[in-house]
Amino acid sequence: MEVTQRVRNHRIPSRPHLQGDAAPLRLRHSAREVTDGGGLVVLRRLWDRWEVGSWLDRRAAGVAGHYRPSLMVEAWVALLFYGGGWMDDLALLAARGVRRLFGWERVPDPTTFGRWLRRAGPVLVPALDELLWRLVRLRWREAGVPERLTLVLDSTVAVRYGNKQAGAEVGYNPTKPGRPSHHPLLAFCAETGDCLGVRWRPGSAWAGEGAAAWIEELVGRLRAAGVGPITVRLDKGFFAKRVVRTLQRLGVSYFLKVPNHQVVRNQLGTWHRSVRAEGIFEGAQAVWTSSGSLWGGRLLSLQGRRPLGEAEGTLALDTYEVVATAHVLTDREGIHALTAWRAYNRGAVARLRIKELGQLQVGRTAVDDLGGNALLWSLGALAYQLLHTIRSRALSGPWRRATPDRLRAWLFRLPGRLTRHARKTYLQLRPDEPLRARLLQALRRLGRLRAPPLPAAG
Repeated sequence: MEVTQRVRNHRIPSRPHLQGDAAPLRLRHSAREVTDGGGLVVLRRLWDRWEVGSWLDRRAAGVAGHYRPSLMVEAWVALLFYGGGWMDDLALLAARGVRRLFGWERVPDPTTFGRWLRRAGPVLVPALDELLWRLVRLRWREAGVPERLTLVLDSTVAVRYGNKQAGAEVGYNPTKPGRPSHHPLLAFCAETGDCLGVRWRPGSAWAGEGAAAWIEELVGRLRAAGVGPITVRLDKGFFAKRVVRTLQRLGVSYFLKVPNHQVVRNQLGTWHRSVRAEGIFEGAQAVWTSSGSLWGGRLLSLQGRRPLGEAEGTLALDTYEVVATAHVLTDREGIHALTAWRAYNRGAVARLRIKELGQLQVGRTAVDDLGGNALLWSLGALAYQLLHTIRSRALSGPWRRATPDRLRAWLFRLPGRLTRHARKTYLQLRPDEPLRARLLQALRRLGRLRAPPLPAAG
């Protein structure tokens, strides 16, 4: 009786009114190993082609533990590609064929991985920063070093709950005011989309904390790599005199958004109406511009205005209402305020890159250790750069601009069957799979990438 009941629970009745096959559907278990992460082979191909694992093992030889540092890093990056973001999700890699896909003997359990984060943080954070820059330069070796580059720094807030996340402090938090958070700082190249680094910070850090010293380090690396003119784009959270002085001393161009403070407005001259300002500010019928100087730079300002109607009951002097005001500090001579505002807005692509980090589940989890939390963000930046290399160098057409969510849903999560014969593991895909040809093309392109060694620079 128990057997009969079990069979009935695994049977879906027939569908007699369906145009097609009306047969009932029976659910069965199979001993054959299948995987829904077949597309992750592109990560394995890039990882091996650029010898990321062996490089990590050499740099982190002093980290003790049963698992090699390269396996721990590769497992977490694969988990982010697959869609997991919590340490408990590591079990998915062992149960869904991903372990055999990468050739791992075992997948670390969450407790082991958490202890490894606390132990390896001080060693691996600087090593991963060096590795990230190495991957950027390897990609530029294939695609070409940018002739000119816009360096964009931006920060993001990772909200934390509970009392066991080290560095979770109350600070700037626009989504959950008063809630503890982490406040990491990220750097991107606006033209190429590369992630140039991450600096983990507690939630109490202000947006520009540590930015001046990091900008100096990044500019030195870029110039050593042969990058031409460099422009730095910063939002108003980085508004500080020492940041501006650093930019001027480095000799780079910059566009820095300035808060609408009274001390800033006092530096402006006469306002003039602009005739080239359609669509700048929503709700504004006219845009007025002004200019001044601040800390040795040009202060360019815009103001969106709209006239007040007679029904407002205002005095004759109150002829307009200010809809929005924006200020940009730059070193560029001879440019109009509208040109500076548009140049600044082109760097807003960094917010899209941070959104893609969120789609990779970066910052989803945290541990009760400062070095471990910094390591989690370094691993996330590494995962983003590897994914960006795959889509920009191995894929074609609109897939070069695909988001992590789209790549995961259609490419990384390809179903397949894993078999073994003659000491070889085979990944079998259906011949009618629409993305099968694109996956094979990506593997061939990754196989043609030039392998290290790469001369050290920066």
